[in-house]
Amino acid sequence: MSLDIGVGLWTMQSTVSAPSSMPALYRRFVDDARRVEELGYHSMWMAEHRFWYDGWCPAPFTAAAAAAAVTERLRFGTGMLLLPQQDPLRLAETVATVDRLAGGRLDVGVGLGHRDAEFDGLGIRRASRGARMDEALDVLQAAWSGRPWSHDGTHFHYADQPPLPAPAQQPGPPLWIGGMADAALQRGMDRGLSFLLPQTLYPHEVAALAERIRAGWQAAGVAPGRIGILKDAWIGEDGDEAREWFLARTAVHYREEAGSWWVLKGRATGFEEPELLDRQLRRIVETPLVGDPDRLHADLQELADAGADLVVLRFNFDVTAERSMQAMSLFSRTVLPAFTGATP
Repeated sequence: MSLDIGVGLWTMQSTVSAPSSMPALYRRFVDDARRVEELGYHSMWMAEHRFWYDGWCPAPFTAAAAAAAVTERLRFGTGMLLLPQQDPLRLAETVATVDRLAGGRLDVGVGLGHRDAEFDGLGIRRASRGARMDEALDVLQAAWSGRPWSHDGTHFHYADQPPLPAPAQQPGPPLWIGGMADAALQRGMDRGLSFLLPQTLYPHEVAALAERIRAGWQAAGVAPGRIGILKDAWIGEDGDEAREWFLARTAVHYREEAGSWWVLKGRATGFEEPELLDRQLRRIVETPLVGDPDRLHADLQELADAGADLVVLRFNFDVTAERSMQAMSLFSRTVLPAFTGATP
């Protein structure tokens, strides 16, 4: 089975330990895109958040448009865009425009969002996010197919008005659903959408989900999408050294981040229920793709055998930009050619 390999996630964060201006971060993204394309990767993915001290990337399609102008083959994706926080018609027009500028190289990964501060800051009830997600997905698919929509102040509906500009890709840029909850799986299967699964899944869990998703597409009578997965990754010539270096940083990072916001089945867990946090952290240190080139090749083949046809490798985490690019370069020389057929 073929396997596309992308890299992510770019977030344009400016932190206390690594401060930078927003113009500099967006320029760096463009420079990184040139290099990622030179290294032979399939795609480059961004994440979206807002109302957070470190900035994140509140305008991923602006960044994608700028980077598309200096690349020819590389695809750009969001992993994830917080769809319930968007105006669907405005988003449909923006995505169609950027997709045309990029020559059909855009992928749109969408998620529900989880941070209360973001919904509060936009005046949106967090409890309404599921309904807003469903409606927005329908609006995007309809708008890109040329079916006109308008808004009556409460809901979007069909209307006699000119359709929005058409994207380069038809029937629209690929939509990827983030998450694996029953509701997320159902909304994606019913619409024939693709899935970008969470990074903490074991290969046997990926295989079970892939089987369920394919059965769901078939039951809905829709054309199947794709099955991808995000994976934390690190590579080194010495596998033991790479793993020790990576895990020492990962465990601390995730405990601090997840402990402050993690919500499971409607309950704030985090530091209040440390046993649940510890269980998740075990996954976080057991599921990354970490080691020497042979180890990463074997792990990626296992994911392909489980049914994934896209893996987004997250080399770009709490390390310097130079260090993450070194790891991506090593991977592109030693592992990537086995999946692309290119000469190292």
